[in-house]
Amino acid sequence: MKGITYQFEGKSHGEGYWGTICGLPTGYPIDVNGINRALAVRKSGYGRSNRQFTEEDVVQLEGLNNGTTTDKIQFFVPNRKHSHKDNFTAVRSGHVDLVGSIKYGTIDLRSLNEVASGRNSLCYVVLGTVCKQILAHYGIQTYSYTQRIGNVVSNVEYSAECAGRQDFADLRCCDAKANVAMKQLVDKARQNGDSLGGVSVVVADGVPVGIGQPFPYNYRLDGIIAGAMMSIPAVKAVEIGYGKHYAGANGRDVADELAVNQQGDIVYVTNRCGGIVGGMSNGNRIVVYITVKPVPTVKGVQSVDIVTHQQTDAHYERADVTVVPTVGIIGDNMLAYVLLDTMMQEGKIRNLAVKEN
Repeated sequence: MKGITYQFEGKSHGEGYWGTICGLPTGYPIDVNGINRALAVRKSGYGRSNRQFTEEDVVQLEGLNNGTTTDKIQFFVPNRKHSHKDNFTAVRSGHVDLVGSIKYGTIDLRSLNEVASGRNSLCYVVLGTVCKQILAHYGIQTYSYTQRIGNVVSNVEYSAECAGRQDFADLRCCDAKANVAMKQLVDKARQNGDSLGGVSVVVADGVPVGIGQPFPYNYRLDGIIAGAMMSIPAVKAVEIGYGKHYAGANGRDVADELAVNQQGDIVYVTNRCGGIVGGMSNGNRIVVYITVKPVPTVKGVQSVDIVTHQQTDAHYERADVTVVPTVGIIGDNMLAYVLLDTMMQEGKIRNLAVKEN
């Protein structure tokens, strides 16, 4: 079975975003309301800009057969707020402004930003939610939570209990005390026209042993996951399992323990490897840490005007203070896509019988 392909288009302040998803396994029921709930989660959270409160983000889905997947589905998510915004010329070094201008030979920085906007992440949430609903039939789920914002770190891992807390939706932090401290940091950064980065943890439960291949390297599951996470614009580092902590350790300290379970199978007791060994899933939880940079639209950063070449302050306008929780949600959906796509290519996903209209 071939894998999944997709194509998205749209602009942040245009009519909306269109998408086509091809190669899906057929016959799986899709809950459109579930997609809309996921879109609502994507735009929520403490530290987001006011834009998120003006958009409704309701998906229009075509291509289902009696509510189930076909080989090709299409979607449209309209922008409630679509209007022309004036151009600006004071480039932001951490945004698409300068490199996009050079690559495409334009000083229309606004048009570049319309295409590169983080709002396009809603397309990946639609894609990922469809994949999640299919993976659920195989006992696989993906999710994310926030480990760090600024200098505040939470050491509490995700659980159904913490996700049920009313304040979890604020920053997706599982430590109630750290959540309060993170919100205080966000408030201070907002007052100063600044922004904050952090670390989000993306997890997959229920992945069977042997997804991915050791060779060639571009078929290794950890490589595919890392590529998907690094493709998210704000992500600057990806770690799996112990990640960078391997650098200061010796082999004995980080070797995962093996044991024989009650069924007589050899299993991994510890999970320092983050669920992937030799480019393949080992049956344990897949754990990915993604480092998210601060949003580059901030006050008081020196820059250059792209027209006059004079020193000036970088352009500033309404922006998110932190997108760490949102990037985690996008990563969670990207992980669902990677797993379903890889499992389909390896023939581990079947088509279901479909009732014709």
